[in-house]
Amino acid sequence: MNNTLNTDENLTRRAREVFAASVAGLDAGTLARLRAARLKALEAAEHPLPRWQQLGWRLPAGAVALVFVAVVGGFLIANPGPGTPEAASPFAAGNNEDAPVVTAGDNLDMYADMDFYQWMAAQGQPAKPVEPAADSDDDDDTGLGG
Repeated sequence: MNNTLNTDENLTRRAREVFAASVAGLDAGTLARLRAARLKALEAAEHPLPRWQQLGWRLPAGAVALVFVAVVGGFLIANPGPGTPEAASPFAAGNNEDAPVVTAGDNLDMYADMDFYQWMAAQGQPAKPVEPAADSDDDDDTGLGG
């Protein structure tokens, strides 16, 4: 660990020597500008700008983009255009052949065996109406009665 510390100190010392040698060859005007820039940077670091000022031009650009999206979105919602199909009612004429059956209010029990009735019609035999089964005296499901 002492070796690492010694290496870091040697690196720091060498960097200072190189920097001092490079600065020694500069003229007075350049040194004055560098000193002024350093003081300005130190002052800016001591007094940072508020968050809203750090955003710079991004804040107004973001606001303009948000307004643009809202305006275009509102326009597209209000005017869907010719390519948008209108929602059709499921019971519109010609759309659904079962609509009269559902809206008639009849007893829908016979529709449970619709396949049977269609088969009977195909055989040429008249279909007999389904009569509801009479209730028996069985209170339990054993089938023994009583």
